[in-house]
Amino acid sequence: MKIAFFTDIYDCGGVDTFIINLINNWPAKDDSFVIIANSNYPGLQIVEDNVSRPCEIIRHNIPGYSNFLRDGLFSKEIRKVISPIARYFFILYNIWAFRKLLLQKNPDALIVINGGYPGSDSCQAAGISWGIFSGKPYSIHNFHNIVMKPHWVLRLQEYLVDTILCRFTTHFVTVSRAAAASMGLRPTIKNKNKTIYVHNGLSVKLAQPEPSLNVRDEIGISSTTPLCLMLGTYEQRKGHYFLFQAFKKVLEEVPNAHLLICGYGFPHEIKQVSRYVKDLELHDHVHLMDFRTDISHLLANTDVLVVASQAYESFGFTSVEAMAHKVPVVATNVGGIPEVVVNDEGGYCVDSHDVDSYARCIIKLLKDESLRKEQGKRGYERYRKHFTAERMSRQYAEIIHRIYG
Repeated sequence: MKIAFFTDIYDCGGVDTFIINLINNWPAKDDSFVIIANSNYPGLQIVEDNVSRPCEIIRHNIPGYSNFLRDGLFSKEIRKVISPIARYFFILYNIWAFRKLLLQKNPDALIVINGGYPGSDSCQAAGISWGIFSGKPYSIHNFHNIVMKPHWVLRLQEYLVDTILCRFTTHFVTVSRAAAASMGLRPTIKNKNKTIYVHNGLSVKLAQPEPSLNVRDEIGISSTTPLCLMLGTYEQRKGHYFLFQAFKKVLEEVPNAHLLICGYGFPHEIKQVSRYVKDLELHDHVHLMDFRTDISHLLANTDVLVVASQAYESFGFTSVEAMAHKVPVVATNVGGIPEVVVNDEGGYCVDSHDVDSYARCIIKLLKDESLRKEQGKRGYERYRKHFTAERMSRQYAEIIHRIYG
C-alpha cells in the first residue's frame, strides 16, 4: 500500500518528530510513503534527513490562506478586513489545485497531518479534495493541538468547512484524550463520533555522535553547574514569562543554576522573550538558542527539563524525549500534558498558575542528585510502557489497514 502524508506547517517541532517516528517504525514492511508539503516548511529537510525508509517527498508552491496571512503584499490592516472573503477563495482554490498534487503518485491512502484544528486551511482543503476527486476511501485527518473555538466573525464559514470536511473524513485522529475532548468545540464533527486519539511515540537513538563542542561550553558553564532545559517554540502559549518568574525563585535557592531555551521562533516572538529576560534581570543565567536537532546531546547535559505551557498544549513531545533519556521533567497541567507527566513517575506536573510550586519542584530536583536519578529512572520506565514509536506506529497502521483494506 502506498500512503500519502499531506501537511502544511510553518515551524519546526513536534510534527517533524511525529512524521519521522511514524514512518521509521511503521510495521508493514511492504507499505511505501509519499510526503506532500509546502516548500517553505522549515522542518521538511529534517524529516528528509532522518527518515530511514524509502519515502518520496513532494514540495509544492500552491499558495494558500496561510501564505496570504504571512506575505507582505498588503498591510496587516487590509489583510484583516479582506481575510474572510480571501479565506473562501483560497479554500475553494486549494480544493481544485490539490487534486493533481494528491494523485500524481497514485497513493492508496491519505493521512492529512494538521498542526491543530482548524489549523491550516490547506490541510482541510486537501482532505476535501481527496474525498471529491480520488475515488478512494476517505482520508484520515490527524491534528496535533487543542481544538480552537470558532471566532464569531468566522463561525458560519468554519461551520460550512467543518461540515464538508467531516463528510469526506473517516476519522479525526489526535494525540491525547484532552485534544480529542476539545473537539467538543466543533459539534458538527463531535456529533459524528469520528474523533479518536493515539498517544505520540518516540524512538530514541542514544548512541548519537558527540558534537565537537559541548553545549555547556557553548554557553560558558562547567560540567557541574545545574542546568535546566526548555525545548519548544517561542510562542507566547509556551509560558516563557511564567518560567522566568519561577526561575528567579529557583536562583534564590540555587544561585548558580542556568536555563537554556532552544526552539523555533519568528523574530517578533524571540524579541518578546528576550525582553522578558531583560526585564527580569536574568541575562546572566538564561540562554536563548535557535531550534536544534541534537536533542540527545542536549538532554545528556541537562539536569531537569522544564515545560511551562500555559495553553493549547495537546501532548508535549519534549517530555517524552526527556523521559526516554532518563531526565526528570517539571511541567504544567495544561491540556494533554498530565497524560504524559505524572507526579513522581518521572517528574512533577503542577498547576499552570502556581509559580511557587513550579519553582519548588525544580529546586527539589536540582538540590538532590539521587532524587533526579530516581525520577529519571521512573520516567524511562513510563516511556517504555506507554510512549514508544513502535506502539504509536502499530496503532496508526491498524487504523489505515482497517479503512483501506
